[in-house]
Amino acid sequence: MIVPARRRTRTEEKVISFLCLWALMVMLVAACGGRPKQQEPPRHAEANSLASKGSYWFRQGCFERAERYFYQALEASLLVDDLEGIVRARNNLGAAALAQGHYLEAGEQLQKALEINSVLKNTREQSLTLGNLGSLAYKAERYREAEELWEKGLVAAQEDPDQTGLAMHLNNLGMLRLHQGRLSEAESLLQRAMAKAEQGGSGSTLANSHIQLGLVAQARGDIAGAEEHLSLALEIDKAAENAAGIANDLELLGTFHQQQQQWNQAALEFDRAIQLYATLGEREKVVQLYDFLKTNQAGGGVPESLESYEPLLVPPDEFWESPLCR
Repeated sequence: MIVPARRRTRTEEKVISFLCLWALMVMLVAACGGRPKQQEPPRHAEANSLASKGSYWFRQGCFERAERYFYQALEASLLVDDLEGIVRARNNLGAAALAQGHYLEAGEQLQKALEINSVLKNTREQSLTLGNLGSLAYKAERYREAEELWEKGLVAAQEDPDQTGLAMHLNNLGMLRLHQGRLSEAESLLQRAMAKAEQGGSGSTLANSHIQLGLVAQARGDIAGAEEHLSLALEIDKAAENAAGIANDLELLGTFHQQQQQWNQAALEFDRAIQLYATLGEREKVVQLYDFLKTNQAGGGVPESLESYEPLLVPPDEFWESPLCR
């Protein structure tokens, strides 16, 4: 049974759509180098090691550094004609390109991964690639295409012995239902995703389940439930030392508290998010949250002066690298 949502204003709809889009950024998949194998040939072991290193930096939000490792993993896999390694590397490169907003490159890498996997027929890689292609379609606002890709990915994940990507696809489909205002369906999908993520020990996926459930609660007017889920997501990402995830969670909490006119709390969360985004080199996010702080200040909140943030608005030079990504 679908519980009708309360009528939302255009501003609320825009905010929820915005938050959904940013929550999607931390759902992009980078494979973890495949299952460990005993006595692997040296070149295969090298490719898996490079893929694992790239995935580590991807989870930290260091997408350029991750991309370099993924390219090296691709080269190592090509040398020994390792189709599974090639598919994995292409998928990871697509995820890295998508995270950086390089959509054409992302589409090319992901389509190549899917084409090669049509010969390999690896359900794990198929699930992950379809997930990233669905995310690409979602960001392009091709929602029907995104839904079809995520549903295909869900089927592939269910056929995979490890069910790789299952919780992620459920999260994505739940996010889509939230975007469509189908809150009961969204909550059901997200509860399933959360249970699967807890079972599989995937911290980042579990954090995203809480983010989306928080947004569902907010859309229903359940303020306490929304705050609880968003705060749990922050705790999970802190435990994983996931800087990019922490920044995203703080941004969502700041936006939530600003909507509740809890100006001081919102300002504290925006401040911490801005500092993290600046450290990661996400200047666009710094500028965006700086504007949120100005709105907060106009509403009677803190800070009294925004002068200390102004140096963070200056674009870094082309050789600048985040200290977290070195």
